[in-house]
Formats: sequence, C-alpha cells, structure tokens
Amino acid sequence: MTTIGKTKKLFALAMGVLAAGLSVPAAVQAEFPEKPIKLVVGFRAGGGTDTLATALAKEMEPILGQPVVKEVKAGAGGGKAAASVKTAKPDGYTLVMAVTPTFAFNPAFAPDKTPYTKDDFDYIESIAKAQEAVYARADAPYDTWAEMLAYAKKGNKLTYSAVTPFDKLLTKYVSKKEGVTITSVPTKGGSGAVKNVLGGHTDLGFSGGAFIKLVRKGEVKVLASLRSERLWSAKDAPTLKELGYPIAFEAHFMIAAPKGLPEDVKAKLVHAIREGTKGPAVREILKKLPFVEEQMGPEGLVKAVNATYEANVKMVESLQE
Repeated sequence: MTTIGKTKKLFALAMGVLAAGLSVPAAVQAEFPEKPIKLVVGFRAGGGTDTLATALAKEMEPILGQPVVKEVKAGAGGGKAAASVKTAKPDGYTLVMAVTPTFAFNPAFAPDKTPYTKDDFDYIESIAKAQEAVYARADAPYDTWAEMLAYAKKGNKLTYSAVTPFDKLLTKYVSKKEGVTITSVPTKGGSGAVKNVLGGHTDLGFSGGAFIKLVRKGEVKVLASLRSERLWSAKDAPTLKELGYPIAFEAHFMIAAPKGLPEDVKAKLVHAIREGTKGPAVREILKKLPFVEEQMGPEGLVKAVNATYEANVKMVESLQE
C-alpha cells in the first residue's frame, strides 16, 4: 500500500472513531421527553382517579412539551395497571396513576396473588387525598351503619360493590363479626360502584370520591368513613374505628414508574406534576369532588407507602384471626 493510501485509510479510521465518539454523547444528552408519555390509570373511566388523571394529563402536556396519553386499565384496586407498568422500561415514558393501597395494601393482603411488591416501583408524586366511604342509596331502609346491621340481622342479605381487594376483607370480617350476610360483588372503579348502587344492583358501595356529588344531590347517603378521620363531605358519618372496628383504609392519588427511573427524569416529572396540579383543570376537579391537594415528594411517598404497608400487614393479620 502506498503512503497516500495509508494516509487515506488512517484518516477514514480517525473520522469513524470521531463520529462514533460524538454520537454517544448526543444520545446521552437527549432531552426528556422526546415522545408522548403513557399514563396508565388503575380505575374505571369516570371515577375519581380517572377524572383527576384526565385533568392532570391535560395540564402536564404544555409543561413537558409532549402529549400525555391516558390508558385505562381498571381492576384489582389499581393492581392490573400497576402490574402492566412494572415490566415497562424505566425511562419515564410509562407511568401509572393509582392510589396508595394499590402498592401498600394489595401486596400486604394477598402477596401470593399480587404480581408485584411495593419495592418494584419508583414513587414520583402524590396529588391529593381521597375520601373513602361505604354508602347506600338515599331510599335504603336504613340511615346509619347501626340501622344497616339491624336490617341485615333480620335476615336481609346485603350486597356490596367491591372496588378493591380490601372490600372483600371488610365484608367478610363484618359478616362474621356481626352475624350477617354481606356479599361482595367485584366492580371496576368507584363510578361502577355508584352505578350499581343507584341502579339497585347492590345495596352498598365503596368509593374514594365518585359518590360525593351524589351526596350533595341527595341521591346517596354515607354510612361510614373508611379513613381514620371523618369525611369532609359527610361529617356526620362515623369512622369504622369509631364504630369499634380495627379498620382504616386511606388512599392518596399518586403517580409511580417502574423501578430504576433516572433521577433527572424523575425530577422533571415531579416538576410537571406539581405545576400541573396548579392548573385550572385540576383545581376544578379538586374543588368539585372535593379532594385535598397533597404533594409529598418522592421521599415522602416512599415513607408513606412503607408505613402504610406495615400498618396494613398488622390490620390484615388482626382481621383474619
């Protein structure tokens, strides 16, 4: 090979190395997000979680500069959505919006049947607190929890629209403790439970917020709060703990991602969620339901999920004794 030929070969090789060297940093420096983000919602369309997710996605889009595409995958108290997102690539383009119990109750109640653990996710941010309640149609032949039990003890079998795995545990425990028959009916989302109760398909229902507007309209009545405190929308209804049950079920609307999310991507998503929550679409939803706004941040969410999980393990053990 001539000197000129050798020179051309070395030049070509050098240019190839240079091009390869430049291409790697360019890929690394690509700004997130470069494409649409999928937000998988764990509860039925029309319910409180879905309604809030729709508003938040709308507000996040201009902040991120990319569409936030919502996909509803209801079932198992958000468990179906969480399970589907768990196996996605942890790059920030696949997120799940569910509630605290999705990650802190499901694995505690049925670890063998839950295809994920609380440690399979990176928790990004919370948006608001829910208002969990047991309610009945306004014309039900009882107005309080005590009257409902008295009605059931006369031999009247009751049905309950169950939205989460917790509901099955609750109905089983109350039936055994009180000597009544309350049968849980699997239902997809709080809006589905509301439809069942209003349509007379079930006597009782569970919801984290879809029932609130109907309380205001006088179409349903709250029998008990499932939270550790009384509800803002039904202050006269006692908590289950006040009624003598070692039970509390509290949810925080939150967004998570598959474990391994890069810190810079997480930071951008936290910012987008916090700023999106300030937007008019989200503010209107929080006002209507009403939910109490709450941002705990990634570290706060991890602590909350871990603490709630440990409390749920103890509660499940006590209820199953």
